[in-house]
Amino acid sequence: MRVLPALLLTAIGSHACAATTSTDPIQLGVMQGFPPAMDKRVTKLNAFEMPNLRWALRNARSMSPSAGIDRGPSPLVLPVGTQLALDELNFKVGEATLSLPEYLQQTYTDGFIVLHHGKVVYERYLDSFTARQPHVWASMTKSVTGLLAASLIAEGKLDPKARLANYVPELAGTPFGEASVQQNLDMQVRATYPVNLPPDLGLFAAAGILPRREGMPDNIYDFLKVATRPQASADGDIWFYQNGSPEAVAWAMRRITGKSWSTLVSERIWSHFAEDDAYAQVDQLGTEMASGGMSSTLRDAARFAEAVRLAAAKGTADDPFVQAVQLALRPNDNQALIKNNPGAKERAGYSYRDYWYQKNDGEGSVEAAGRFGQRIYINPKRGLVIVKMSSAPDMAPRATSADATAHASAPKIDSVTAFNSLISALLPTLK
Repeated sequence: MRVLPALLLTAIGSHACAATTSTDPIQLGVMQGFPPAMDKRVTKLNAFEMPNLRWALRNARSMSPSAGIDRGPSPLVLPVGTQLALDELNFKVGEATLSLPEYLQQTYTDGFIVLHHGKVVYERYLDSFTARQPHVWASMTKSVTGLLAASLIAEGKLDPKARLANYVPELAGTPFGEASVQQNLDMQVRATYPVNLPPDLGLFAAAGILPRREGMPDNIYDFLKVATRPQASADGDIWFYQNGSPEAVAWAMRRITGKSWSTLVSERIWSHFAEDDAYAQVDQLGTEMASGGMSSTLRDAARFAEAVRLAAAKGTADDPFVQAVQLALRPNDNQALIKNNPGAKERAGYSYRDYWYQKNDGEGSVEAAGRFGQRIYINPKRGLVIVKMSSAPDMAPRATSADATAHASAPKIDSVTAFNSLISALLPTLK
């Protein structure tokens, strides 16, 4: 049974019609009623079709098992500041000029928030999404994993130069095990995934988010063993964005600490600022998907970004979280590697470290990004934080190696270029 290809076709095909019709899952009756109507039920077979995707990304723990990430006793306060008139903001997206509300609607935005010096200056919830509702972070989760690794490196418990298999012998001979910890953290690992097990959909199936075909790995640990390492190749001289590296780093961190990824996130990060518990999707062994499985409210994602901004701006690293942030956000020099990756053309000029994009704009700006339109933007110099949570259809399979051609993914309106155009228009409005 060829489940994955069928999902791809239906999800991609649904994108064209979704752009011209409402995809608000509540208005359309998705998973409403006791019980929901048969044609309104969301399952693993149809979760990536519209409008089901919009419901699924807001209710991930209803789709698969999850592990909790505990909040702390004293959440970071987000006072309301003088509101920016961003509903009147216009900017270019390709040949078109869009207002911010048009951009948010057309990119299937669920929630969008702007902080300036820690104050909420713009906040919107669209298509029945609410402030108390958790939303999938997708690959923004990687940036959390990167901060965890940086905290262990700062403590001397994780050696960035060490071969990762030194911590996880089961990965010896694999691309991730033979590469160094830092090469994994910077996505500079040569790996080739089987065509029928790409680094995205293969992992989704192993984690239980998508149905599995017979013979596919049924847990994250086994999925890490399917990638092969090209003969006579050197790690470090390429940039290849994929899910295996953060999952391998997370495995190493569990081994070092004897704690789960979710416990580490709670103790070292989330409990410092969050108002609500977060959670992460897990496979059948209880292993968290450290490359993309986290969910939280929009405001707690903004608190996370603001905590990172404050830590990055501190003159001295006077506590473990600040040390981790400052270590993870040190400038890297791998812009040329990213520029040479055929799937990262929009990231030309960026560098990358510890699962954070470095914009190299002279203002210290960094970004976290995830599938389906998730974005965190932090500009320390301007005191600016932006978080965008979305459910834009994007089920094009990712490249299976650094040399493979990636399929088209996000449409131009939801591209890095379009988001940067928004940033350029927004910055002059700050006072």
